[in-house]
Amino acid sequence: MNTTVVIGYDPMGEHLLQAVVDALTAAGHPYEVTPGSGVENYPDVAWQTAVKVADGGYHSGVLMCGTGLGMSITANKVPGIRAARCGDTYSVEKARRNSAANVLTLGAELTPPALAATLMRTWLAYDFDSARSVPKIKRIDELAGFAGARR
Repeated sequence: MNTTVVIGYDPMGEHLLQAVVDALTAAGHPYEVTPGSGVENYPDVAWQTAVKVADGGYHSGVLMCGTGLGMSITANKVPGIRAARCGDTYSVEKARRNSAANVLTLGAELTPPALAATLMRTWLAYDFDSARSVPKIKRIDELAGFAGARR
């Protein structure tokens, strides 16, 4: 599997960029920045980044805006994306291990750069490993129409 992480950020999220890049570099993960990052508004950046992750070939994605909420909402509209807006290491670990999250969103107005680096290191340390969550993830996909099922 490719270890490249796709990064997207709007103008509000730009001040977390260096902390995230430093954490990725220290962990040996290459990264790619989505075109338009730092210039375009969060919906376009989130969508472009999430599509890259959903298409495969990337480890995961990280999105940064003012609160992380807009990026998360937008990214979760892309089939196959499970974006989690996290502000603590416990939530990051659970998002990866139990919810199979593949995009981390961070709120730049709420997350100091040092915490962003810690959250990124935690993100990279875990993968999905919860057998008991498999049926839950499958059901989420069914509800979203990814598996052709509808409520």
